[in-house]
Amino acid sequence: MDWENTTDTFKAGDPSKTVRTVAVAWKASWEALRESVSRGADLFVSHESICVRAINGSPEPEVSFALPSEESKFDWLEDAGLVVYRCHDVWDRFPDEGIRDSWHAGLEMNGKIIVDEYPLYVTEIEPMRIRDLARHILRKIRPLRQNGVMISGNSDKQVSRVASGTGVTIDPFRMIELGADAGIMTDDYYLHVRSGVHACELDFPTIFVNHGVSEEWGVANLAQYIGRIFPELEVFHIPQSCAYTVLTE
Repeated sequence: MDWENTTDTFKAGDPSKTVRTVAVAWKASWEALRESVSRGADLFVSHESICVRAINGSPEPEVSFALPSEESKFDWLEDAGLVVYRCHDVWDRFPDEGIRDSWHAGLEMNGKIIVDEYPLYVTEIEPMRIRDLARHILRKIRPLRQNGVMISGNSDKQVSRVASGTGVTIDPFRMIELGADAGIMTDDYYLHVRSGVHACELDFPTIFVNHGVSEEWGVANLAQYIGRIFPELEVFHIPQSCAYTVLTE
């Protein structure tokens, strides 16, 4: 961790406020923020940003990045007295319970990690077609209301070394360098017109899942962790699921 250049700072509210009740969620959306206040939260711990143009790595309060359409959210936060802290960089890396490890464990690929190079893992599994791996992943994430996944490349290709990582996993070429023959990507920031097409040219198939889905298990673990470390606090998790529905007809 580079504590001089991290986004893991207070993003709204008074950091000196006494805390009794803590809400934890993947994203500080209007819905989640309102629910947290209705349940008496003093502190909202968010993995992702409050606003659209927040810069990862910046320690600044996020009101400085707010769009005009988002300013009312920060006015509301001030009136409600809710403090927002972002726990992103640490929790991506945190062993066992953090984002990367929770995602890997929840996928239950039943293989051995053969490469550990943050933010990626490469897991050796029994050879299977990429379409069968995608079906396995879909079964695991359906409870998070993702009803379909996308496959890019040859869906009949046999694969045995699968790269996965933190939520923003978008670099197929680094996966190839690490020895993977397939990758699990998240939908935010990945440019299929550039990276995706070339990955297909390299015969490197990929599976796409929703960013929030890939991090939800780790965020739930964050709530449990805070409650365990600070047993005097009331801590609750606000679940957030896939933001869209896949229609196939």
